[in-house]
Amino acid sequence: MTCACTTDCLAGIFRNLATTVDANEQMLNELDSTIGDAEHGLNLKRGFSILMEKMDGFMALEPAKFIKRMGTTLAGAGCGSGPIFYGLAIRAAGDSFEKTGVGDASTVAAALEAGLAAIKEKGGARVGDKTMVDAFEPAVLAFRAEADRGSGVADAFARAAEAAEVGMKATTDMIGVKGRGFHAGERGLGHQDPGATSCRLLFLSIAETLRSKT
Repeated sequence: MTCACTTDCLAGIFRNLATTVDANEQMLNELDSTIGDAEHGLNLKRGFSILMEKMDGFMALEPAKFIKRMGTTLAGAGCGSGPIFYGLAIRAAGDSFEKTGVGDASTVAAALEAGLAAIKEKGGARVGDKTMVDAFEPAVLAFRAEADRGSGVADAFARAAEAAEVGMKATTDMIGVKGRGFHAGERGLGHQDPGATSCRLLFLSIAETLRSKT
C-alpha cells in the first residue's frame, strides 16, 4: 500500500490518534506520576482535543499543508511538553511532504526522519536518555528499513510500532538523563517512561488505522 493519502484519509488517522490518546489518558498519567506531574495523558488529551476542534477548518488544504497545520496547531496548543514535541514532529513531517509529496513508504520514512530530528533538536535527547526518543528513533529506523526493502506504508508502520514497543519497554531499566526522568533520577528505575509509551501508542494507532484500510 502506498500512502497517496487524501486530506480526508489523513483526518481519519488524526481522529484515531485522538481516540487512542483519550482511551489511554489514565494509564499515561499513572506512568507519569512516578517521574513527572501525572499529567502526560491529560496534556496529550487536551492537545488532541484542541486539534479535533480546529481540524475542520484545515480540510480544504492539500495533504502536506494539512499535516503541517495540524502540527503547528498541536505544538501551539499550550498543553505541556508532550503536545509540543509531537506537534513539532508532525510539522516537520509536513515540511518534508511539501518537498516530496505524500507518496510511497520512502517519502513517509523521510518525513518520520524529519520529525525525529525536530524532537531531538528541541529536547536534546538521545536513545538511552529515558524519553520518547527511546521509542521514536527505533520506530523510524525500522520504518526506513522496511521502506528500503520495498514494503508498503501499512507494513512499514506495523514494523515501526513493534520497534517502538521494544524501545518503550527498554526505558524501564534506564535512569533519566533528559526531561522529567532526569529529575526523578534513580526513582525512575523500574518505571516505564510515559513519553516512550505514548509514542508507541501513536505508532500503533497509525499502523492499525492503515491496516484497516488494506
